[in-house]
Amino acid sequence: MNRTTPAKWAALFALALTALLGACYEPREGCLDVEAVNYDFQADKNNSEECVYPELRLSIRHVYSKGDTAYRLGLSDSVYYDGQGRPFRINAVRFFLSNFHLVFADGREAGVEESIEIGIPQPDGSLLYREVEDNFSLANPRVSQGYTIGELRETGELQEVRFALGVEGLANLAPPASFPGNHPLGLADSSLYFNQDSGFVFQYIELFRDTLASDTIPVVLRVGTTPFLQEVRLPASFTKTRGYHLRITMEVDYSRWFGDIDARQDSPAALISKIVAGQAQAFSVVDIKPEAD
Repeated sequence: MNRTTPAKWAALFALALTALLGACYEPREGCLDVEAVNYDFQADKNNSEECVYPELRLSIRHVYSKGDTAYRLGLSDSVYYDGQGRPFRINAVRFFLSNFHLVFADGREAGVEESIEIGIPQPDGSLLYREVEDNFSLANPRVSQGYTIGELRETGELQEVRFALGVEGLANLAPPASFPGNHPLGLADSSLYFNQDSGFVFQYIELFRDTLASDTIPVVLRVGTTPFLQEVRLPASFTKTRGYHLRITMEVDYSRWFGDIDARQDSPAALISKIVAGQAQAFSVVDIKPEAD
């Protein structure tokens, strides 16, 4: 007669338990792409639809320097002083940024993954459709200054950030209606768009020439067209690694824009010329950091 020894009973029990657990276990789905921000090393089965990839994010601080101190830019009620020491007020500022790119130490220049199709009006009334990098932001000190530029997976030793102050390339040939209604360029009203020939208003500025209560009608400055498009290149030393979003915080110092103007006497054209002369030097990178979510 065959007997089942205790060792055999233990082995049979272990096999039965393994079979039972196997029958109850459901494979865990998750993102198994190591480039993704939400890479799940505990997942058994890849679900690529769950993967979230690194984004390039931008924050902007709007300041006005006085001596060695930078104060948060104040609109309407704050008083500033022109090159002649006379007071003036800033009522509104808005400006477009486009083609925000990272430049790496090995010479690579990386933009975002997203693109958008636009329709460019032709002389015969038709539209010429082109695809461009969807890399546009509208900055406004009155509203939240955090932007998601787009998906950017490139990694390496970061050396510089590059962007255009204004609307660069083919996008400036397309009217606001070519863009979705919630797009920065699609939101452009008549104050931020000239016409089909001149394109978008790169910077929109309102200022009061004096601080008198009677000065209630601001001077409106609308800066645009290709000669006023400016490239800004800023040093930025950081090692961008995979699996993280990248947050770049920039500061724009409006004393560089308005410090040389004559608020009382300059014509609108002279004001624009002096403001534009200092704009590219007004930007600086003040912080770069990775973000996990």
